[in-house]
Amino acid sequence: MRHSPWLTLALVAGGLLILGAVAAIPEALRPAGLKLPTVDLSMWASEDAALQVVPESDSVATASEAAELPKAARQGAGLLEFPQGDSLGFQKFARALDGAATRVVRVLHYGDSQIEGDRLSADIRGMLQNRYGGMGPGLQGMDPFVPMASVDHRASGNWRRYACFGRPSDREPTNLYGVRGIAHRYEGISASMEFRNRNYGYERVRQGQKLTLYLGPYEGPAEIKVYYEDSLAHIRYYAQGDPGLMEFKAPRPMGRVRVEFKGESPLCYGAAWDGLNGVAVDNVSMRGADGLGFKRIDASHFSSSLKQANPGLVIMQFGGNAVPYFKSAGEVERYGRAFARQIAVIQKALPEADVLVIGPSDMAHKVGTEWESYPYVDEVRDALRTAAHLQGAAFFDVYGFMGGAGSMTDWVARNPPLAGSDHIHFTPNGAQKVGKALAAALEQELARHAN
Repeated sequence: MRHSPWLTLALVAGGLLILGAVAAIPEALRPAGLKLPTVDLSMWASEDAALQVVPESDSVATASEAAELPKAARQGAGLLEFPQGDSLGFQKFARALDGAATRVVRVLHYGDSQIEGDRLSADIRGMLQNRYGGMGPGLQGMDPFVPMASVDHRASGNWRRYACFGRPSDREPTNLYGVRGIAHRYEGISASMEFRNRNYGYERVRQGQKLTLYLGPYEGPAEIKVYYEDSLAHIRYYAQGDPGLMEFKAPRPMGRVRVEFKGESPLCYGAAWDGLNGVAVDNVSMRGADGLGFKRIDASHFSSSLKQANPGLVIMQFGGNAVPYFKSAGEVERYGRAFARQIAVIQKALPEADVLVIGPSDMAHKVGTEWESYPYVDEVRDALRTAAHLQGAAFFDVYGFMGGAGSMTDWVARNPPLAGSDHIHFTPNGAQKVGKALAAALEQELARHAN
């Protein structure tokens, strides 16, 4: 059954509101057995060794200086903040985009549930593809946890999902998750996945011309069939141990592609539906993640996966899932140091890519009969900003953009509302407001580097 994009958005928003409603119930009054996902605080306190600082040639990146960074070293459209003394900005990303006429330049957008359904990523992709070319929805999981609003992503068969975050029972035993930090394996002997276009959203996302499958080694003989617009285009056979990266090029842009698998399943890291050149933006939503799961991925595997994807820009949007659990400023500081290590892992693998950290939004909970911002939202924002600037990365302050403390309540009260009644997640209108502001800031920063 084919669902409309509006139904998809409604389901996403409804699910987030239910989670928020449950969170508002005092724990003592919740039904027995009803638990919310929790964050692993132990990881924040571990590995507090000296950070590996990755400075750019004319940026300031020592630990002592990072502690004194101003809260607003802004460039771009007034919303992108770079480390003090950094005049390079997104020079590396701009340099990568100079080659977009002949190859695909990727943007990896990691984030928590605020980006589910392609929120924020869609506006970034729309701006970049309109300016630099490109098409398609980018890299997606085999079986969507939350579908994109602008692409009808279907899967059949019994797919099992593994993730480097969340419940320990969802871990992959070998810690191999691919570049998305999320992998799938189908049970049985067959499965399929499919992208279909929708008449919704940015036009360029609706078609693709190159399909790339990121798979682990085959554990036995397998067959893969690829269909464009219901017509069989490719059949490939693989033996045990064959390398799993496959590319299929269509003769022209297509609005529908289907992949059928037969045989024992390899680990499936994702499928990218892109153009032959231009920009691809990959929305990697990690519901419940605090942004510290990247170091759970096998280090050599994650490094090679990042190099294989070869993005020009990596966006890391986290913090919101950690905010409700902090009890002290010391915990926030440890979280910031742990997050800086995640940035360092990515920078070590991708020295020619830029990194942008996006901080949390304002978040509110009920105190008596009133909604108040969580106690440590601004401290988490500051910790992530410091982590970003320490590592020579840029920062985008969603909390400040909204208006700071108490702004979530104002966004809920807008007409139409910009945030849901859970006082945590944006509505589609609110997400678009933030996404367009971020896209405008990126566009102005890139214009600064135009030849």
